[in-house]
Amino acid sequence: MNYSMKEIAINKLIILLILKEIDMPLTRGQLTNIVLENNLINYFDFQQCIQELEKTNFISILEKSQSYSITKMGIRTLDVFASRIPNNTIEQIIKYIKKNKASIILETQVHASFTKQNETEYIVELKVIENDIILIELKLNVVSSKQANIICEQWKKSYHLVYDSIMNTLAK
Repeated sequence: MNYSMKEIAINKLIILLILKEIDMPLTRGQLTNIVLENNLINYFDFQQCIQELEKTNFISILEKSQSYSITKMGIRTLDVFASRIPNNTIEQIIKYIKKNKASIILETQVHASFTKQNETEYIVELKVIENDIILIELKLNVVSSKQANIICEQWKKSYHLVYDSIMNTLAK
C-alpha cells in the first residue's frame, strides 16, 4: 500500500471515528467543519472519502435531513482498524466532541427561521427534529422582522420549555 492509499484509509477511519464518537447524524457541512477546524483532512480528500464511505455502506445518509451516520459495518471496520489512527488524532477528536457536542446537537435538531410575506407580515417557522423525525413544528405570523428575530433566538434557547409545556397541556 503506497503512502497516498494509506493516508486515504486513515482519513476514512477518522471520519468513521467522528461519527461513532458523536453518536448522532451529522450533515456534510458539520462533518466538513469538524475535519477542517481540527486540520484532520484536507477538503478534497474529505469529499472523496465521504463519497467512498457512502458507496461502500460504511456510512449512510438520512434522506430527510441529508445527515450521515455510521453503519454497523462502519463500526465493525473502525473497531478492527482504529489502532491505525494516531493517538493524538483520536484524543483531539474526543476532546473536540466533548467540547462541541451540545452546540452541534442544537444546530442539528433545533431550527428557527422566518420569511417576509409583506411589509407587516412575517412567518416564523420553528422545529425540533430528532433522528429524522419532526417532534414539533410551529408556524407563527408576526408583524415585524425584529419580533421574528427575537422569537427565533428565544426558540433556540427555550425550545424544550415550549415543547414540554405543549405536551403537558395537550397530553393530560
